[in-house]
Amino acid sequence: MPATIVTGLQWGDEGKGKMVDHLAENAAAVARFSGGANAGHTVVVNGRRIALHQLPSGLLRPGVLGIIGASCVLDPVSLTEEMLSLEEEGFPVDDRLTISGNVHLVHPAARYFEKTDESSLGEDSVGTTGRGIGPTYVRKFSRRGLRLEDAAIPGSFTRRSNDMAEECVRQLGLGREEEDALREETGVFNGHALDLVTRASDVSMVISRILRSDGIVIAEGAQGTLLDPDHGTYPYVTCGSCVAGAACVSLGIGPVMIDEVVGVMKAYNTRVGNGPFPTELTDELGDRIREKGNEYGATTGRPRRCGWFDGVLASYAARLNGSTWTVLTLLDVLSGFPELMVCKKYQLDPEIDLTLFETGARLGRHVPVFETLPGWQEDITGETSWEALPKNAREYVLFIEKLTGVPVRAVSTGPAREDLIWRT
Repeated sequence: MPATIVTGLQWGDEGKGKMVDHLAENAAAVARFSGGANAGHTVVVNGRRIALHQLPSGLLRPGVLGIIGASCVLDPVSLTEEMLSLEEEGFPVDDRLTISGNVHLVHPAARYFEKTDESSLGEDSVGTTGRGIGPTYVRKFSRRGLRLEDAAIPGSFTRRSNDMAEECVRQLGLGREEEDALREETGVFNGHALDLVTRASDVSMVISRILRSDGIVIAEGAQGTLLDPDHGTYPYVTCGSCVAGAACVSLGIGPVMIDEVVGVMKAYNTRVGNGPFPTELTDELGDRIREKGNEYGATTGRPRRCGWFDGVLASYAARLNGSTWTVLTLLDVLSGFPELMVCKKYQLDPEIDLTLFETGARLGRHVPVFETLPGWQEDITGETSWEALPKNAREYVLFIEKLTGVPVRAVSTGPAREDLIWRT
């Protein structure tokens, strides 16, 4: 039984968590293959809004195994807190979570380094979540990081961890108060890491065994394609790869094991932090979308920048991921607008080589060319029938489908699990 990959086709926050939760109903396992505590997947179950940051969304389904892949970065303290919070909500993790021993750990010192780095950049700051993700990847690729498997040798692990704290104190010249706080945080970090190492395993073997026994595995991505460090709006990107191909690397499975790639995208665009955003709305329309869509970060609470749907970037992202079908989310948010606009192409800056499609800083110099579509007034929240949607709502979905060249097989019309339309 091949695996299915779920990725975001925008700047994250597309609603991947809800879609993964839906697909996990018949799955044996859901495996996170990217991101860390900077990610936020929100699922509404029986009216309760549950935000997951590091845990796979599949843990909201009884009996489903949660897996965290090697390319993720893990904060042992916040992960433990998240597990306890989930159990309080009535979703016990128990023995349903397994973590790659190769996953790199987010040391408390990383947050201090990241805060200093962001402050030094001033107006050019990336706008990180402040969770220490970037410095953790820096240590990983400079071959100086701490991995979960290292905690299997407690004495060596504790010594290396404490040394990292002291290195931070020296390099940043921390004051006495911060110095004491970091050392205390490091002690807590060490304890949680030593506890979590009991969940470490070879996730490649775990997943391969599930697939060989005809079990379904959903590979869950974090953030979105446009935040990918290789293919996104660099330098305003995250550090871990967000595209579908990264799932195979992180989970240790070959490409032939993948059957479908599901791309998730909002009916409009949003992003958090700095960086180019060709279709951004900085007027009352953008504010209206933000409030109707509750566009505030699940991890940071920061207001998201909002804008019209960008068909150029959506087509680009669908191609990068090899999306076999897509999900359009938050269509209900657009109810009540007299007309809607969709970017169908760019008027390119004449100074830029037209043979080169850039997603970096110069992306902001392109002018979006919009197609205006009629809106609809009916409230479609919670609708589950394609035929029951207003004609203009259906036409909007079909326009996006044609623009991206990938079939839209599902449309989300609300936050709850059941607020979903399947198109055959």
